[in-house]
Amino acid sequence: MFDFINIFVNLISINTSYNSNVLNILPFLTKLHENILRVSNRINKYLKDPNAKNIHDIRTSIRRLDAAFSTLPKKYRNGSSLSEYILSCKELFKVNSEIRDLDIIYDKLQKYPPNDNRNKVIDSLKETRVTRLEYAKNIALALKNTDTSELLDQIKVTQKELEKRYNKILANLISKIETNFPTVITDSTRIEELHELRKACKKLRYMLELLPVENKTALEMRKTLQKIQDILGTIHDYDFTINYLESKEQPSNEIRAIINNEMQERRLNYEGFIKFCTRRLRMSPDSFLIRIRSFKLSN
Repeated sequence: MFDFINIFVNLISINTSYNSNVLNILPFLTKLHENILRVSNRINKYLKDPNAKNIHDIRTSIRRLDAAFSTLPKKYRNGSSLSEYILSCKELFKVNSEIRDLDIIYDKLQKYPPNDNRNKVIDSLKETRVTRLEYAKNIALALKNTDTSELLDQIKVTQKELEKRYNKILANLISKIETNFPTVITDSTRIEELHELRKACKKLRYMLELLPVENKTALEMRKTLQKIQDILGTIHDYDFTINYLESKEQPSNEIRAIINNEMQERRLNYEGFIKFCTRRLRMSPDSFLIRIRSFKLSN
């Protein structure tokens, strides 16, 4: 297993090849505007057909918008028309995440032979999904009817404010990764830490997309973050499914058999994660944790 203590000692001596001037106001505001337009476009498609692809697309577009929005100073993140719009977007994201989780459980249960207990769980999933989808569509409709043309008119952010906020977010995300990575890699049962690591990798990837000029280092880091996110996302799907099925009062023998099988599949995927980390992220001059620290920009 990894010697994380030595990794962290080595991290201190690493000099970043970046300076703090990574974001420029005009390209940043352009991306913020593009993200708003992307959300609007995908809301229209979602309302026409809230299928799995459109649910996925609306969620990713909201993530990108929120990443850009979070980079703004506090005075623009509270009490503005833009902040109200973002809050509604995040509520839409939350509900669609719940719908997506229900769909994941449904797809997993479909793999197993039909029986009364399995079918009862599926019927409950369908009923809950209909209710949540109706709520989500109401939020989406309200967002569609929102005039977004003037949301950015009041933003007068300075270069210094932009840099300071961006650097702070990157530092916090990298700190979360450095904290949770050793825990997750050494203990398969730390579900909360695994979930937090996955979210931090995802958010950092979206923050790196805000860089005005693509560079090889950022691109490689984004690919690595995407891979970690995908693997941990699969494990999270098993955790969510297992927890959902175990939450049922006195699970039947049929449901318990499904839980046991999902736990076995979860174990195999976790082992795959360990192999990936051993093969691709092991301690070396270009170790993942060392490379990720290079994005912690000096103020």
